[in-house]
Amino acid sequence: MSHVTHLYHLSALDFINTSTFPGMAPWLPSYTASDMLPAGNGTALGNLGSTLVVHYVEALAVRRKLHTAGALFSGKQPNQVALVPGGVTTLFSSTYPLTPQSGTDYDMYGPYNAADTVSKFKSLMTDIRTFINTKYIPDVVTVANAYPAYWSQGVGCMNLLAYGDYPVDTTGRLAIKRGRVSTLTYSTFDQGEIREYVAGSYYNYGILDPTGLHPFDGKTTPNMNDGAKTGGYSWIKSPRYGTSATVYEVGPLARMVNTYLSSTQVSANDAVTGGTSLAEALGGAPGSSLGYYSVTALVDTALSLVSQTPANLYSALGRHAARALEAKYIADLMAGGSDGGNAWVDDLVADASCYTYKRIPKQISTGYGLTEAPRGALGHWIKIEGRKVAKYQCVVPSTWNFSPTSDGIDAGPVEQSLEGSTIGADPTSQVINILRIVHPFDCCIACAVHVVSPEGKEKLKFAIGPDGRPTNIEVKE
Repeated sequence: MSHVTHLYHLSALDFINTSTFPGMAPWLPSYTASDMLPAGNGTALGNLGSTLVVHYVEALAVRRKLHTAGALFSGKQPNQVALVPGGVTTLFSSTYPLTPQSGTDYDMYGPYNAADTVSKFKSLMTDIRTFINTKYIPDVVTVANAYPAYWSQGVGCMNLLAYGDYPVDTTGRLAIKRGRVSTLTYSTFDQGEIREYVAGSYYNYGILDPTGLHPFDGKTTPNMNDGAKTGGYSWIKSPRYGTSATVYEVGPLARMVNTYLSSTQVSANDAVTGGTSLAEALGGAPGSSLGYYSVTALVDTALSLVSQTPANLYSALGRHAARALEAKYIADLMAGGSDGGNAWVDDLVADASCYTYKRIPKQISTGYGLTEAPRGALGHWIKIEGRKVAKYQCVVPSTWNFSPTSDGIDAGPVEQSLEGSTIGADPTSQVINILRIVHPFDCCIACAVHVVSPEGKEKLKFAIGPDGRPTNIEVKE
């Protein structure tokens, strides 16, 4: 859902001139550049732009279907509330409810019993996979062929980090691989090597603290001296890896490249019963399929369509391509099974317990959890003392990607992607080209910034000026 939304509803209008469309959102207000696809003007390029606009609207319906697929199990989407520590609040039941809610359309709201839930989920996935194969991936190819310069723009730090996700068997084998990649060379990952730096941020560490702290020891102490901290220019910390404080990019590009280089890949199935496979969408015979494919085969096939090499994935277009290919890979794994096995939904056990109780320890205890959010590697670290949370630190994807430079450590991935990129001479082109480089990272600054009070009381009220510094600070008693 996040990937489909990202291309069509965040990034598409970076490439399409919709000035001839009705004067209403989302078409206006907008910046327009001379190299945009002129949607609706009757030319060949205009037809491409118009097609992307049509798909923009279709993607809204696909997004709804993706939310519905999740709501079949969680009872609510988006922002579902079914997950709780130890399990979920929604029971996957073979008998309840006895009668589904009214409506015969397969994507109507539930709840449904387990058999109906599985059936409706599979029907939704057929439509979703067909959209990815026939619209999403071809549209990325269209944009890539229309803007080939962006295969060399926004290169970034060329270091990629993924925590991995989706265990597919009892051994813990992951579909999305865990590890680090530097210029297409793979290395292992150890969470103990992560450090957060704050010299470039509006935060302070103690006088006796080292310059970089592991999240178990992390501190979030804002410096509110009218933004006057020397060297500070961001409300985001700077996570780095190892003794050399290496900067890493996280996200779909990191996940797909780590998996691309793996020798233990999990194969997914391109075949879509009742829908359209990617092989068909690329001009294959009706009913044709790539069959069970590896991520290496998928990426190489896609790169051949745009005459690029794996090294070109380090780019603005490479990030869009990785996101689209990951959407297909995960959707195919879910619906088509892994390595010839069941569809994931067929492995769910009806009427089983949906919650596992865990006693909070009396002794001092620490733990961490690593997963992959749509934007990239997400880590949570917790310390418990006296059955209470003594420390809880998050390092979220946009903290990695949008982190500032400080005290000799390298700039963050987004800053590096802008360095050396061509953004044009006139102000409008500069705005558009900066967006085309930054948008593929899918920023979430609200997630990356953490300023909290343990008492839950408002202590400070302030506005942020255009330079990012706090203004009009009002101290609360």
